[in-house]
Amino acid sequence: MSKTMPELPEVETIRMQLEKLIVGKKILSMGVKITKIGRRAKLLQIFLDNGGFLVFHLKLTGRLLVRKSSDPEDDWQRITLPLSDGLELRFCDARKFGWMKFVKNKKELDKLLEKFGPEANSLSFGEFKKILSTSRRPVKVVLMDQTKISGIGNIYANDALNLARIDPRTPARQLDNQTAGQLHEAILKVLKMGIKYGGASDQFYLDALGAKGHYQDHFLVYNRQGEKCFNCGGIIKKFRLAGRGTYFCPACQK
Repeated sequence: MSKTMPELPEVETIRMQLEKLIVGKKILSMGVKITKIGRRAKLLQIFLDNGGFLVFHLKLTGRLLVRKSSDPEDDWQRITLPLSDGLELRFCDARKFGWMKFVKNKKELDKLLEKFGPEANSLSFGEFKKILSTSRRPVKVVLMDQTKISGIGNIYANDALNLARIDPRTPARQLDNQTAGQLHEAILKVLKMGIKYGGASDQFYLDALGAKGHYQDHFLVYNRQGEKCFNCGGIIKKFRLAGRGTYFCPACQK
């Protein structure tokens, strides 16, 4: 199985939950109140009433969980932020690749975020086509390049390319307007589906309440090698592209 980190739908699911669960709560150890929850690319941002921010990157195995302070300790619990009303925000990470940073102001936050490309789920077709037209790299590699387009990882890149019937190895600049348009629509569709189903829990991902997402029950090609393609009934194959497990249907993704 390919290793995947939480992508836009997973992180957005957590953002929406945290917005409901902890906005207005105080972080007791810091003496500040949480005013808003944001997301940029695969990063979560907690806005604080002192003008600062807590920024989290879950990487491969990170989890950000809201618990009662009386709840048993979670697996791989690394950071515990005590909140008002008897709650805790727990950052858990099996492999310790994830991180939390305190950013003191908006200027520092903007500097941290400036390397990321436009958001995949709000990218206009014109912007998208321009990004594709300037690269000779395989289209799947471009989709996953966070400096070009932010939020798409291996799961949703594979599924979007299958939905648009595009070979992942196709040089990005070779896609004509019609094909690029199909891919743009496919990306928006699979990201929307990912959010609808609460993200994909094929590996470590859990939402802010510790529950699994359900998008793994709706994968189009990701992790389905040897099974039938929903587009055409062909058999899904797996190969490696730029070091990542890549799933596609040779019958319809030409």
